[in-house]
Amino acid sequence: MITTNIKESLKTAAAETLSGADDGLSSLAEQATADAVWEFSQSHPDGFTLDIRTMTEPTEGIAVSYAATQDSHSRDQLDFVVEHALQHDGYVGGWLNTENGLYYFDSTKLFPEDQLEEALQFGKENGQTSVYILSTGTDVYINYD
Repeated sequence: MITTNIKESLKTAAAETLSGADDGLSSLAEQATADAVWEFSQSHPDGFTLDIRTMTEPTEGIAVSYAATQDSHSRDQLDFVVEHALQHDGYVGGWLNTENGLYYFDSTKLFPEDQLEEALQFGKENGQTSVYILSTGTDVYINYD
């Protein structure tokens, strides 16, 4: 659980980054946000989707990862994931790959749940194997045939 003080600091940091603040400050804000996402991931071992602009977890939508941030599983790589997310949709997802034991982080696009076809198409364009429906906790696998 993220404390209220950390949450408020992160909201401010994300707002400064999105507003185009000084590059040095933006980098610091992105690093602070990445630190918080890393901390959040430690208490969510099975995975999460997080709106890093508000530090809240959406309960509805279809989460689809961007190809640009695939294979990011270290704290150092999380900085780029956060930077990408802040420049795009503002969502970061994390999930445990049980086959290799690595925890992955992705910049994520969230689609309304009535736009499954659009989400699947975006997933296909970004080389994903599935999309994730938040409200039901369901993976929908992408057909590449």
